[in-house]
Amino acid sequence: RFEAIKLFDEKHPLRRESILQLDKNPSGEPKTSAALNITEEFLSYFTSGERYKPDYSSNFPAQLIRTQMDWEDLILDEYAMDEVMEIPAWLKHKDTILHEWGMGKKIKPGYRALFYGPPGTGKTLTASLIGKSLNLDVYRIDISQVVSKYIGETEKNMANIFDQAQNKNWILFFDEADALFGKRTATSDSKDRHANQEVAYLLQRVETFPGVVILATNLKGNIDEAFARRFQSMIHFRMPNPRQRLRLWKTAFAKETPLSEDIDLFEIAQKYELAGGAIINVSRYCALSALRRGDLKVWRVDILHGISREYGKEGRTM
Repeated sequence: RFEAIKLFDEKHPLRRESILQLDKNPSGEPKTSAALNITEEFLSYFTSGERYKPDYSSNFPAQLIRTQMDWEDLILDEYAMDEVMEIPAWLKHKDTILHEWGMGKKIKPGYRALFYGPPGTGKTLTASLIGKSLNLDVYRIDISQVVSKYIGETEKNMANIFDQAQNKNWILFFDEADALFGKRTATSDSKDRHANQEVAYLLQRVETFPGVVILATNLKGNIDEAFARRFQSMIHFRMPNPRQRLRLWKTAFAKETPLSEDIDLFEIAQKYELAGGAIINVSRYCALSALRRGDLKVWRVDILHGISREYGKEGRTM
């Protein structure tokens, strides 16, 4: 029995690699009286030979995100793109840096990045492309399912996510991260104290996580400064300039999409400031408009109407 108990020590491969797990045993019962189970990850691997991909559930409020786009479809300024490419470079060379070059004693094994900038500028697409380029799964955490009004539940939900991702090559992507990683406030009552405890717990889990964690927010100033100090990179996704917008307009319409002769994409890119996500919305609207009226061509008026709709969403006028 003493020998068997060693199998469930935290440092034993069966526990460290999350191969076997013991269910919770009733209060007062011996530890070994609990049911012994193989984890879903290794059950899937041993029976099908495929990596386990958890489904979205209350126990794992995260969604696997993929993209059909490639790096050529991501249009950023050169400085931001250079910073983005540091993340796949780390994933490729981390073992060399930590072990062969002996830097594991000085730096922590994980990588933490903050993407900030206006909506539609490519933050989610970038996270998806990093995973796609290295054949890694990217999970977008559903913040609404993680945050709870009950004391201790938020920490419990986060612990569940990090525990499941601990020994897997997953990239955790927290969109709208300021809702969870917001600034701590002066403590005036028990609610403030509990909120600050949540942030402190999240800080500790993110810092000790050995994988890649990407936080995305529209406003950098909303993120607690304690997190900011621990990011390896903080990448600003700016609104595209006219030259970049022209590239976005050209890629928004496929080669097979028929455009009328009166469309001047250069003029449109120069005149109307839009993010990449908004430009994609315009192209979708144009295609639907043309097909709904039975026309097999996109006209300039379709693009202008689509731009007007996107401006209206932001409270702007053309």
